[in-house]
Amino acid sequence: MSNYLAVGGVSAVLRWLLSNALTNGGPSVILGGSTAGITVTSPDLVPVGADEQPGVNIFMYYASYNPALRNVGLPSRNAYGNEISNPPLALNLHYLVSAYGSKQFDPEILLGWAMKVLHDTPVVPRQTIQNALDALLPGGTHEGSLIDGSMLANQIEHIRITPETLTTEEIYRLWTAFQTNYRPTTSYQVSVVVIQDTNTYASNLPVQKRSVLVLPLQSPVIDNVTPNPIAAGGTLTVQGSNFVGDPSTQTLVSFDGAQGIAPATLQSNVLRVVLPSTLQAGTRLLRVQRTVVYPTSPKPHAGFSSSPMPFQLIPTITLTTPNPVAQGSSVTVTVSPSVGSMQQATLYIGDYAIPIDQRPTTAPPTSTTLVFPITTSVPAGTYPVRLEIDGAQSKLTLDTTTGSLTYGQYLPQLQVTP
Repeated sequence: MSNYLAVGGVSAVLRWLLSNALTNGGPSVILGGSTAGITVTSPDLVPVGADEQPGVNIFMYYASYNPALRNVGLPSRNAYGNEISNPPLALNLHYLVSAYGSKQFDPEILLGWAMKVLHDTPVVPRQTIQNALDALLPGGTHEGSLIDGSMLANQIEHIRITPETLTTEEIYRLWTAFQTNYRPTTSYQVSVVVIQDTNTYASNLPVQKRSVLVLPLQSPVIDNVTPNPIAAGGTLTVQGSNFVGDPSTQTLVSFDGAQGIAPATLQSNVLRVVLPSTLQAGTRLLRVQRTVVYPTSPKPHAGFSSSPMPFQLIPTITLTTPNPVAQGSSVTVTVSPSVGSMQQATLYIGDYAIPIDQRPTTAPPTSTTLVFPITTSVPAGTYPVRLEIDGAQSKLTLDTTTGSLTYGQYLPQLQVTP
């Protein structure tokens, strides 16, 4: 692995490759046998003009993520925020190689020579990288001592030098950004630089026992649920197939992705489950899950699961106070099940709808009472009332009790007075 100094280390290795090749058949006549003509700097910092010295400049103008290694080691933290890995930062470095010289043909010769050296080294050996870092800036300057500690030669991935084709427009835009005179240029991509921390982190224990369990691929399938809609506390009947596992205690019913609960009754193609009191009104999702117990562990593990089946859990109005209620005041509706503070609630008084906004953040997350303002737009009279929570409406019940004052009318009712 490498540290963040490896980015500078790659530039140092490229300069060393050219410097080392200069004395081995390179254009030493042009450069006078001196490696000072091989620079690693921004093009706008290279002296140009009539007295321009011959040389080759290497400039890293862009760093991009390596797509093959971008997601290695991720996620790096668990649900509690604790580190579980050191994900590597894998980079591709993009370089411009430019040639300089005030004499005729010098830039062309130098650029051709530099391209040949890089062409002959498509993969930089580890020993070459180490030699380059050891020879970096003799005399032990501060910059040299830093880059020498990059650990570039020890990283798991090799350093590869690949020609990169830029369009004429892209090259012109780059040189315009440099705000200097254009010189003969080519481009390369160097990959991959792997930067990785060495922080300690918690790791799972190695696998001590292995167990293989073969089961037929028969996932539970839900055909329908009844009744739908259903009120809180009711029993939901689920029909389908492949509900029973081996043993039957491995079959659970999950609502909205929560922990599964055991059904009240279970057969291979039908089960009944009592709705948990924690469910809120609205459109809910149900799954039938079958867990798996391996021979080496008594702990149930997730197994086959059905696709989610939606159903509506309707609210039930248990009380409205005061009743009667005067125009311009408020009515408090007691409802079952409890309503979340982020759920949309609308009270229907006859044909008049009274919505209320989401409750303030200081309110409790759930509540069994809702307060609705009775505006003067609701005429005085006695009306059947309904409550809608996230699109699920409470039911009206027809009074069929002979002799009742509300016989033949729908309940519950609310009387509005002037």
